[in-house]
Amino acid sequence: MSWWKEAVVYQVYPRSFQDSNGDGIGDIPGLISKLDYLQWLGVDAVWLSPIFASPQTDFGYDISDYCDIDRTFGTMGDVEFLIAELHHRGMKLIMDGVFNHTSEKHRWFIDSEQQTGKNDWYIWTHKPNNWTSAFGGSAWTYSPIRDAYYLHTFASSQPDLNWSNPEVVEAILAVQKFWYEKGVDGFRLDVFNAYCKDETLRDNPRRKDVVGLIGGLFYGYIGQEHTNDRDRPEIFGVLKAFRDLADQYDAVLIGETLDEKFEYRLAKNYIGLNKLHLAFDFSPLHSSWKNLPQVIQRLSETVDHPAWVWSNHDFPRQSKRWGKHPNRAKLMLAIQILLKGTPVLYYGEEIDQPHVNLAKQDIVDPPGQRFYPFYKGRDGARTPMNWGNDSWRDAKPWLPLSGSQTVEESLRRDDSTLQLCRELIEIRRSHTVFIDGAVRWDAHGFWRVMDCGQKWYVVLNWTKRPMEVPQTLNLENCGLGLLNESKQHIQPFGFAIFDCSSNTIAD
Repeated sequence: MSWWKEAVVYQVYPRSFQDSNGDGIGDIPGLISKLDYLQWLGVDAVWLSPIFASPQTDFGYDISDYCDIDRTFGTMGDVEFLIAELHHRGMKLIMDGVFNHTSEKHRWFIDSEQQTGKNDWYIWTHKPNNWTSAFGGSAWTYSPIRDAYYLHTFASSQPDLNWSNPEVVEAILAVQKFWYEKGVDGFRLDVFNAYCKDETLRDNPRRKDVVGLIGGLFYGYIGQEHTNDRDRPEIFGVLKAFRDLADQYDAVLIGETLDEKFEYRLAKNYIGLNKLHLAFDFSPLHSSWKNLPQVIQRLSETVDHPAWVWSNHDFPRQSKRWGKHPNRAKLMLAIQILLKGTPVLYYGEEIDQPHVNLAKQDIVDPPGQRFYPFYKGRDGARTPMNWGNDSWRDAKPWLPLSGSQTVEESLRRDDSTLQLCRELIEIRRSHTVFIDGAVRWDAHGFWRVMDCGQKWYVVLNWTKRPMEVPQTLNLENCGLGLLNESKQHIQPFGFAIFDCSSNTIAD
């Protein structure tokens, strides 16, 4: 069994996790100070959002040196110590591979712009086409230095690399090898499906649906079918090269697809032999609570090994999308951890940290500043981790600290979301059926079944009313659940887990 199939992954947004030096910004030494907590929780791997050298115009997603660390977060020595400390605890490190683009301050782009070398490492033209930026406006910016336009899928400070140039592929492979040699255990690939573009720079067709026609008037990116600047067949050659290198180091590659329609139907096409190990399908994040059961079931049945994500640094936390009922986060943890796949927990989900609605003056995210109040940006999902114990007391944090749920408070309560999260991870680790077993859905939840006789049933109550426990189940076999005092009913938005391995219940 590959380690990444068994792992529980925990995403750390470094600016917001733990500050060690009192400047209000989280850093690597701060993360190191919390590794015992992550080990106690049961985390197997930490995915760390970008910490590379950067002007920070997009908070680390504009990289000026892939092989150096931004002083905001620490030093190379700090990262080497982090890797050693994680490995000492039997945990792994996954870094953020932002390879679609660099910062305009990267030496590669400066050389390309000045035509002193690497002339074709970026995409230049004298005649811009109709491609648009995901951050708004045209995807082309004029450079008076080169007297040409360069392409940027995102901000103008983030020029896209030219992935049709083999030298670019080799340079990024060298970056990955640099980090593998330091002990890094994989990469999460930021918007990898945008790497390759049509080499002739053909225009994108216009969208013909209502959202495209109307929404495109205000936000050009959703007004196009991105057939020429995204999801190109050439990407598969790049992914094979990535995979060949990763397999030499037993490393994992997790892909994030860019999809303004929020459908992610192509994500599964990028998984498999000579491709990625995992790819995010964010369709649950864009589903209503009413539709969520069907969306999750479909994913579990159509993708062999999904990466389960309910929140991350780009989308609102689940409390904003699915309501604030105290059991909601517990139900979603049970599904995320006990279904077949790799759970990817976003920092703070284990305490049900809330999404924060920020005032205009507190917004620092570039898209939020540009499109406010129609879009308030991503800051509300990136607020500092609520540790308690006045952990951010030494300085004003870079975003407001908000929410009454804290780790400190949760550790004192046996019924907290945090304690439940730890119990669920332990159940997953103790019973191989939750890693290897088949998934079978019925009207009340899902079974996890193995040929050796292991058979567990997870009953899900998606409603705001108590749900009677199915009469065929023996309550004595309930290993964990949110039940009422009589044990006959599952609480609103609750669940119950039954070990039916020794029973003869038909599944």
